[in-house]
Amino acid sequence: MQEKQNFLKGAMVLSIAGAISKIMGAIYRIPLARLIGGEGMGLYQMAYPIYTTILSLATAGVPVAISVLVSRKETQGYSGDSRKIFRVSLLILLVFGFLLTLLVMQSASFIANSVLKEPRAYYPILAVAPAIFFAGLMSVFRGYFQGHQSMIPTAVSQVIEQLFRVTAVLILAFLLFPRGLEYAAAGATFGAVVGGIIGLLVLLGYYYSFRKAQRRSGEMLAYSGSTSVELGQEMVRLAIPVSFGAVVLPLVQMLDAIIVPGRLMATGYATSQATALYGELAGMAAVLISLPTIFTISIATSLVPAVSEALARNERKLLNDRLNYGFRAGMIISLPCAAGLYVLAFPICDLLYATPSAGLPLEPLAFSCIVLAAFQLSSAGLQGIGKPQIAMRNLVITGVFKVIFNYSLTGIPMLNIKGAAIGTVLAFLIGSFLNIIYLRKLTGISYEKGRMLKISLITVLMGLAVQFSYTTLVAADIRSHLATLIAISLGVLLYGILLFLIRELDINMLKRISGRD
Repeated sequence: MQEKQNFLKGAMVLSIAGAISKIMGAIYRIPLARLIGGEGMGLYQMAYPIYTTILSLATAGVPVAISVLVSRKETQGYSGDSRKIFRVSLLILLVFGFLLTLLVMQSASFIANSVLKEPRAYYPILAVAPAIFFAGLMSVFRGYFQGHQSMIPTAVSQVIEQLFRVTAVLILAFLLFPRGLEYAAAGATFGAVVGGIIGLLVLLGYYYSFRKAQRRSGEMLAYSGSTSVELGQEMVRLAIPVSFGAVVLPLVQMLDAIIVPGRLMATGYATSQATALYGELAGMAAVLISLPTIFTISIATSLVPAVSEALARNERKLLNDRLNYGFRAGMIISLPCAAGLYVLAFPICDLLYATPSAGLPLEPLAFSCIVLAAFQLSSAGLQGIGKPQIAMRNLVITGVFKVIFNYSLTGIPMLNIKGAAIGTVLAFLIGSFLNIIYLRKLTGISYEKGRMLKISLITVLMGLAVQFSYTTLVAADIRSHLATLIAISLGVLLYGILLFLIRELDINMLKRISGRD
């Protein structure tokens, strides 16, 4: 059987895979938009969020639930139960995914004509529906491997799935374009089905190799006496809160699209101005904030089974160490990202978007890198100890506060679009505190405040150095774009050196990441 990876190495593997997938997911939209234009992209975007929302509701909690249960049973020595969990979960998602796919296909006409008021969206919705079935099955395999703390199958399948999806999107859209925009958009959405099939085949290959290695090792299966029905019920009980929680943020973002422009117009902005400001917040500043979350989400994903295993072994010190290690790794990434985006908000937006005014919402929103990371990692801790309902409840509270803050603060003329950014930071600050408090109450964790303070102090030093280097370079008549790139490079170098000096990033940590410990 494959040797278990430590959770930090697993997080790094998932981070790299997530980064590659995000890059591919961003790049393919450029040729697709050039091919089918704004109208075609509109039809594509009408269908795709329906698929992602239903998919989140149906499967977001499945990998988490399975990884927690499998990790727990393996630690207790009940490898037979792990196999039962996998089989019953596969059966549940097989039936549930098939029924959901049929439901979406049957409802495609109603959604297109009555909900979206765009009959041409029918074919794109119809084309993307089967992807729900394949994604559901993939979530079972990924959860099973993550429960064994093996992240390679998830990472490899994720990258290959995205590669084939993107390729299929462009080829099918090109081939069907002569038949009309709705067919080209349908071809593009069907790319998710092609990616899902290939991703599932990759996972099947890994599962076959995994089972072959188990048989060679001559491992004897042990059972706790729990029936398949009982284990299936436990999986569903853990999955439901995470799945419902995954839908909260998309719903809140939909509300933001209504609330923020509306409140801006209420303060005197024209419709076009309000739309442009919202575009700078949601389409530019928020995109930059999502980049560090690639790494923190990966750390959180890897942390769940690691915490579950420590709890099952009843090793409180190991549990404490793993939680703190996760928080430390997350903050090492999110703190400098927040500082850099805050200090160079306007130059970065000018460099990337040729829209320096997007720096206005980016400045306050930069701090959401920190609170989002804290929320994700603390939620992973709660899921790992089998309390996903607390994380879901706190996410709902966060969503409610976000709506209230965005409505109130955006309506203040002096703040305008910055109010929405500040509201996001405040809401997740509250959610993070709630998670952290509950996690301490339930696990007795002793948070490493001293280490967090050290990392924060060197982040401040790095931020000051970046700001000084940028202003010095610009004063020396070096172009803003070049000065921004040089300042960022110097900041990364200085931050790395300072981390080594205070021994928060050392050779032992690098060995653990590379798996050579």
